[in-house]
Amino acid sequence: MKKLLIILTGLMFALTLFSNAMAKTKWDLHLNYPAGNFHSKGAQRFADKVAKATNGELTIVLHPGSSLGFKGPELLRAVAEGQLAVAEIPTGMVEGDAPVLALTAQPFVSTNAFEQRLLYQLAKPVYAKILKKFNQMTLYTSVWPFSGIYTQRAVKSKSDLSGLKMRVYDGTGLAFGKATGIAARKMPFSEVYPAMKAGLLDSMYTSSVSGVDAKAWEVLKYFTPINIVGPVNMINVNLDDWNKLDKKTRTTVLEIAAQMEDEMWNLAGDMDRKSRATLVKNGMVIDPVSKQFRAELNAIGKKLRAQWAKKAGADAQAILKEYYKITGR
Repeated sequence: MKKLLIILTGLMFALTLFSNAMAKTKWDLHLNYPAGNFHSKGAQRFADKVAKATNGELTIVLHPGSSLGFKGPELLRAVAEGQLAVAEIPTGMVEGDAPVLALTAQPFVSTNAFEQRLLYQLAKPVYAKILKKFNQMTLYTSVWPFSGIYTQRAVKSKSDLSGLKMRVYDGTGLAFGKATGIAARKMPFSEVYPAMKAGLLDSMYTSSVSGVDAKAWEVLKYFTPINIVGPVNMINVNLDDWNKLDKKTRTTVLEIAAQMEDEMWNLAGDMDRKSRATLVKNGMVIDPVSKQFRAELNAIGKKLRAQWAKKAGADAQAILKEYYKITGR
């Protein structure tokens, strides 16, 4: 009898261990940028905090540099279809599937991170509604420093833009190129250097941080901070995967995500200042934008935003109207 009791106790212990092992969840997180990029480092902090707070019940494994093989425009559907449990999705890159998500990627719509976050907060309910249709929700967002243009020659006015062969990363860049005479080409960052060496490109538009990541000073001379857009990234999770978590774990993850969002938005300004200093240290000229050039850029932005809003629909138009009212634009 004693022997039988020992056997049964052992079996129960083994079953408990098996049950605990089965209860653990692992998510593979697709990241667009290198492991050293501040967005990727932020995602690692998020994953570490989640693992610690849930006692390892939920682990998030990072896959930086698009190593899972998905490209920006594919990510909304990849999460929707469950090909990815969780992914970093730039709002401006998925305009083809959900136009209104590109609201925070419109040209010159905001002038600083405060205004950009205000715009996102106004858009958040609509974003959530759209994302639900794509079987996903946003855990937290982050923002890039505003994008400028990197060139081999100085750019002082709208007329100087004409004829540039520029790498862009979203529909806003393509529209801006069309409006200014730039030959804009949308392509992954990894293809920029080969394209420049082949003479297909002579410029690019991206942030100061990305310029440092790419060591832009090796092929380009000027960075002009036109501040066309402060791109917003979403960390989105598939709702089927999300709903498999117990209520306590979901609550914990959302609490950490809210803290992470504040941290990442506050970090963007510091990263911009540090990155600009690094560009200058390596010989790149940061060319200020004159009042006249800024007026030309604002006029272009106003026209392009109006065109986009007409296509994006009533929700986008209502959000912009409220945003313009608050900011006095």
